[in-house]
Amino acid sequence: MEADVNVFDWYRILLGPPPPWFLLEIVFRVLMIFLLLMLVVRLMGKRGQRDLSPMQNVLLIALGSAAGDAMLYPDVPLTYAALILIGATVATVTLEWMSEHWQPMRDYLESRPRVLVRNGEVDFEALRKERTTRRELYAELRMKGASSLSQVDAAILEVTGDVSVFLNDRNPDANDLLEYVLDPDRHAAPQSDKPGKPASE
Repeated sequence: MEADVNVFDWYRILLGPPPPWFLLEIVFRVLMIFLLLMLVVRLMGKRGQRDLSPMQNVLLIALGSAAGDAMLYPDVPLTYAALILIGATVATVTLEWMSEHWQPMRDYLESRPRVLVRNGEVDFEALRKERTTRRELYAELRMKGASSLSQVDAAILEVTGDVSVFLNDRNPDANDLLEYVLDPDRHAAPQSDKPGKPASE
């Protein structure tokens, strides 16, 4: 059954079904949600304002949905939004506190840093476990100033998703990281540490 909709009804398109005074209520809702979000930022602390942890990314998605619905839809009470915003934030802070004091919880929520390159050798099994590729790794190494794998003492994938790269002072014996881009046809897919299984590109 088709809905009875007036096509190009500009009143409906611009203002919607609620009465025009609902615009003032939206302003009030925005101010209230803004104050609640400011409280959430205070609860998260200064650490939460830097790189986001996996739990904080989950919280960000939840906050966006709860805050957006409460600001826009007239049938969503602000009390519901407040309970969701504060409840999700307290749950996140509690889990992060537990992860700081209990190693298994921390490993489950944030995993551990993983070494991707050690003494110029790429650990393709580590790449596979972290669901990343040689192309992405080489891009990170080049952005950190390496032109050859021989310059890389270690490359570590941190729990934040960043790659820490430690370079040595040796002159590179090749420019394999640059050649991978400049002359890609010469570089076939490498073999992983398990014979017969090529690493993903």
